[in-house]
Amino acid sequence: MHRYFNQLGRIGAIIAVGSVSLIAQGTQTCTITGEVLESNGAGIAGVTVRLTSPNLQGARVLASDEKGRFIARLLPPGVYTIELTKTGYNAFKTTEKIGIDQNYQPRFTMAKTVGAVVEVVATNTAVDKTDVKTASNYSLDNVDQLPTTNRTMETVALLTPGVVSGVGGRVQIRGAMTSGNLYLVDGQNVADNAYGNRGVRMIDDAVEEMQVITGAISAEYGSVDGGVMNAVTRSGGNTFTGQWREELSNPQWNAVQPMQNRAAITNQLSEQKTFSLGGYILKDRLWFSGSYFRTSVNTSSSLGSGALGTIAGNSNYNYNREEIRRQLKLTWLINQNHTLVYAWQNSQNAENLRDYSAGELASLIPQTYKDSLYNVALRSVWSSNLTSDLRFGQKKQTYGAGPSVDGSQIANSPIYDDATGYYYNHGIFNANDGGDHRDNHTINAKVSLFWDAAGSHATDFGADYYEGIRRSRNEQTSTGYILEVDAFSYAARTGIPVAMWVYESGAGEAKTKTTGVYLNDKWTVNNKLAFQIGLRYDKYKAESDTGITTVSANGFSPRLGLKYDILGDAQWVLGASWARYNSAVAEGITTQVTRQGNPKEIDYYWTGDPNTALPVAPGSDIWNLAKYPQTAANVAWYGNPSLNVKLSNDLKAPHVDETQLSAAYSFKSDLFGTGAVKLTYVNKEWHDLLDYQQGNMGTVTDTAAAFTAYMKVWGNSSVAKRKYHDLELDAQAQKGTWSFAGNITWARTEGNYEGEGSSTPARGEGLQAWTTTNIASSHAAATLGQPRTVSFSPDITSPYGALTGNVPLRMRMTGSYYHDSAYGRTTWGLIYRFDSGAHYSLTRNITPGQIDVDLAYVGAGTNFTQYYGNQRGQFVAPASAFMDLSITQDWQLAKVKGTPVKAFVKMVITNVWNHQQILGWNTTMNKATGVAANSSSYNGSNLAVNSAWVPGSSFGKQTGSSNFGAARSFFLSAGVRF
Repeated sequence: MHRYFNQLGRIGAIIAVGSVSLIAQGTQTCTITGEVLESNGAGIAGVTVRLTSPNLQGARVLASDEKGRFIARLLPPGVYTIELTKTGYNAFKTTEKIGIDQNYQPRFTMAKTVGAVVEVVATNTAVDKTDVKTASNYSLDNVDQLPTTNRTMETVALLTPGVVSGVGGRVQIRGAMTSGNLYLVDGQNVADNAYGNRGVRMIDDAVEEMQVITGAISAEYGSVDGGVMNAVTRSGGNTFTGQWREELSNPQWNAVQPMQNRAAITNQLSEQKTFSLGGYILKDRLWFSGSYFRTSVNTSSSLGSGALGTIAGNSNYNYNREEIRRQLKLTWLINQNHTLVYAWQNSQNAENLRDYSAGELASLIPQTYKDSLYNVALRSVWSSNLTSDLRFGQKKQTYGAGPSVDGSQIANSPIYDDATGYYYNHGIFNANDGGDHRDNHTINAKVSLFWDAAGSHATDFGADYYEGIRRSRNEQTSTGYILEVDAFSYAARTGIPVAMWVYESGAGEAKTKTTGVYLNDKWTVNNKLAFQIGLRYDKYKAESDTGITTVSANGFSPRLGLKYDILGDAQWVLGASWARYNSAVAEGITTQVTRQGNPKEIDYYWTGDPNTALPVAPGSDIWNLAKYPQTAANVAWYGNPSLNVKLSNDLKAPHVDETQLSAAYSFKSDLFGTGAVKLTYVNKEWHDLLDYQQGNMGTVTDTAAAFTAYMKVWGNSSVAKRKYHDLELDAQAQKGTWSFAGNITWARTEGNYEGEGSSTPARGEGLQAWTTTNIASSHAAATLGQPRTVSFSPDITSPYGALTGNVPLRMRMTGSYYHDSAYGRTTWGLIYRFDSGAHYSLTRNITPGQIDVDLAYVGAGTNFTQYYGNQRGQFVAPASAFMDLSITQDWQLAKVKGTPVKAFVKMVITNVWNHQQILGWNTTMNKATGVAANSSSYNGSNLAVNSAWVPGSSFGKQTGSSNFGAARSFFLSAGVRF
């Protein structure tokens, strides 16, 4: 269920340069790798090591080997108590919190002297001296102490260095497209098959911890060129815990932005209710954790000012959303060495009026959404040096949207206005097309071996299988038509006809199958030097809705790195890595040659008076199909996934090469407490990006439409460019009741390949489309009927420059402090957010015919986007800075069988100083004027391409509240915890 637009016309398909077919299972456990030594450095064999944690079923008991080493793998993340005992030595106990995919590496020096203190040297868990990856771990309980209005994976990720809000507001990590990320929940891939972002709705309070990996990603993770967001839900325990929570907000509580009318804001309370319960069925054997979430939103909303929302009667409407989410997790300790974990969740969401570029209330549409996942994992410890992790699961998504109108009446079709980009008359999509289904099935297996050779090795061998299934007619309208007009008048209900878009959808389903194998070795040479050597191989295969293999590709991706502990005391650690990440030949590609999500579309020009506005009421001549002759000579744009769209026979998986250098310092002092500071340099460059060519790749004839169409061929582009480099400073510290974390990122994201839009996932750019088209002129008098070459430069529509997500300077600082009193515990949280101004371009619409007179008659589309000065992102909006505050008060209500029952109230105030910052202004440029010369050259003599750039009437002005930073807002939550 998409609507497609592109600089080179509407593309009835999607393609992914980033990863959508994401297959890696990732790691949801942690590790303790320790040494027990004599004071002279010799290992102590036979030391009993006992590990306990509220998150661990039973106790894990180990013995140190002849070198004094012990390793505990497949541990659930949590707070661990480590006890060391051996006859003749002093017993010792210590406690440490270990997060997802972290390796705690303590070195204990024990002595036989009675009363001697055991010396402990340990790497800060945030600075792993054997692992080169760049990762940030977040306890969701700690995040809840901060002034965040939710605790979603995206909200947490945006606290991380190198992470910004990219195209469509989706998460962008280190310059990759937003589809280049891997989303894991309890090990299950939950990426949306079409967009690549998170495809399931979660319960915030059900998540225990989340890890964000941004660079030097190990070979265990495939089909990812951005980052990994890895969440683990709560598991229960030997004590019962739970929470009832209600979260409240009301627009009337908030301050008013400039150009916002307080009287127009509805006094409407929005509520979110969550109930969670965890505990045991059998102590130390079978645990459970479950959550239930419900929200009902009833609020007054409005259309944007660009959608003529300021016209009386077309502004406010009542928006309603009903949503329910459920979650369950079971953890069964079969015996001391084997654990079975089952995770399940689903959600149902219904909206009465969804805004898909609606220009008027009549174009709002109902939408329903359902998703679910399950994942089963078997974790096994076969011996002290051999473990395995086997996992399988499934994710499902179903969208349904669109109006329920009489499709036999053409006047019920949506109307698209070229001038504003909004829809009128009726909404898009069709409520009766069966819905958009985006599912997957996954199987993952990993075996880990620990062995000695020139040091010690921790080697993972793994295999992954992913099957993505797309079933979607994606009917763009109930009638099969969309009317394109120019200069639509809402008040007069008139428009100048441009073209009629005609659609035809198909049934069936398409599949993408991905198989990957990998080897990843962490080689610890000595106490100072460690290497990481990884290699991954992925094979991609796609099947059409008729079962025919449409594309296959494969690729190797090496991952190399080293860590050097300068003094061997885990204080100063240097790192370097080089990695290649293969982006999957993803499901956007698999559907390129199918009808799944990609209806056939042919657009026909209006042949009446091109300058007269007509009424759009039923019966008007504007709906007369005879005025849009369905002939070959009258085709404005043609797209048929099963005929004129092809995938290159030698398609290669796109890849990005990443170089990373880092230096980390861990400290423990009386002044600053315990913490770490890390400086990281990153450089990434993409290669073999996937793009389409058209106009120079031959033709094919659609006999039914009597039209010869130019082939659109997707393949690896030699001219598409995308680059990223940054410098990240990351710090964290904790002292007593204070905690602090902060990061600064200096970055540049640039290229000529955006590759995606807000509602056009992985659209491609067409950088070499229509560049050397040889056509027979039928409209240029000087060359009438003669073959000639149309030469078109992509610098007009896709110049090189700053891409979306380019934030030269970004800062996120967080802090929390708590104190206890007679009234309970009070916790204060702060977040400081700074973003340098967004780079933006000046653009305008220009028709193919204005670039070259004959380009308008080859199905190239009706509108291109022209960049001012053939430059991208040369202008900069103002920077923004906000301070957010939260106050949480807990107090004990009672004790039930020794368990405290506490009530809590939390208030979040965003933009606490109500700083009314200007973030931007209207940048509308009028469309190009003039006509193309009777020449293939668009330089100099072309009166349209070189016509004067005329600003719109509101250019440079603030036209609505969206041009300002969000005003001070209040959010309240309250409930009971035990």
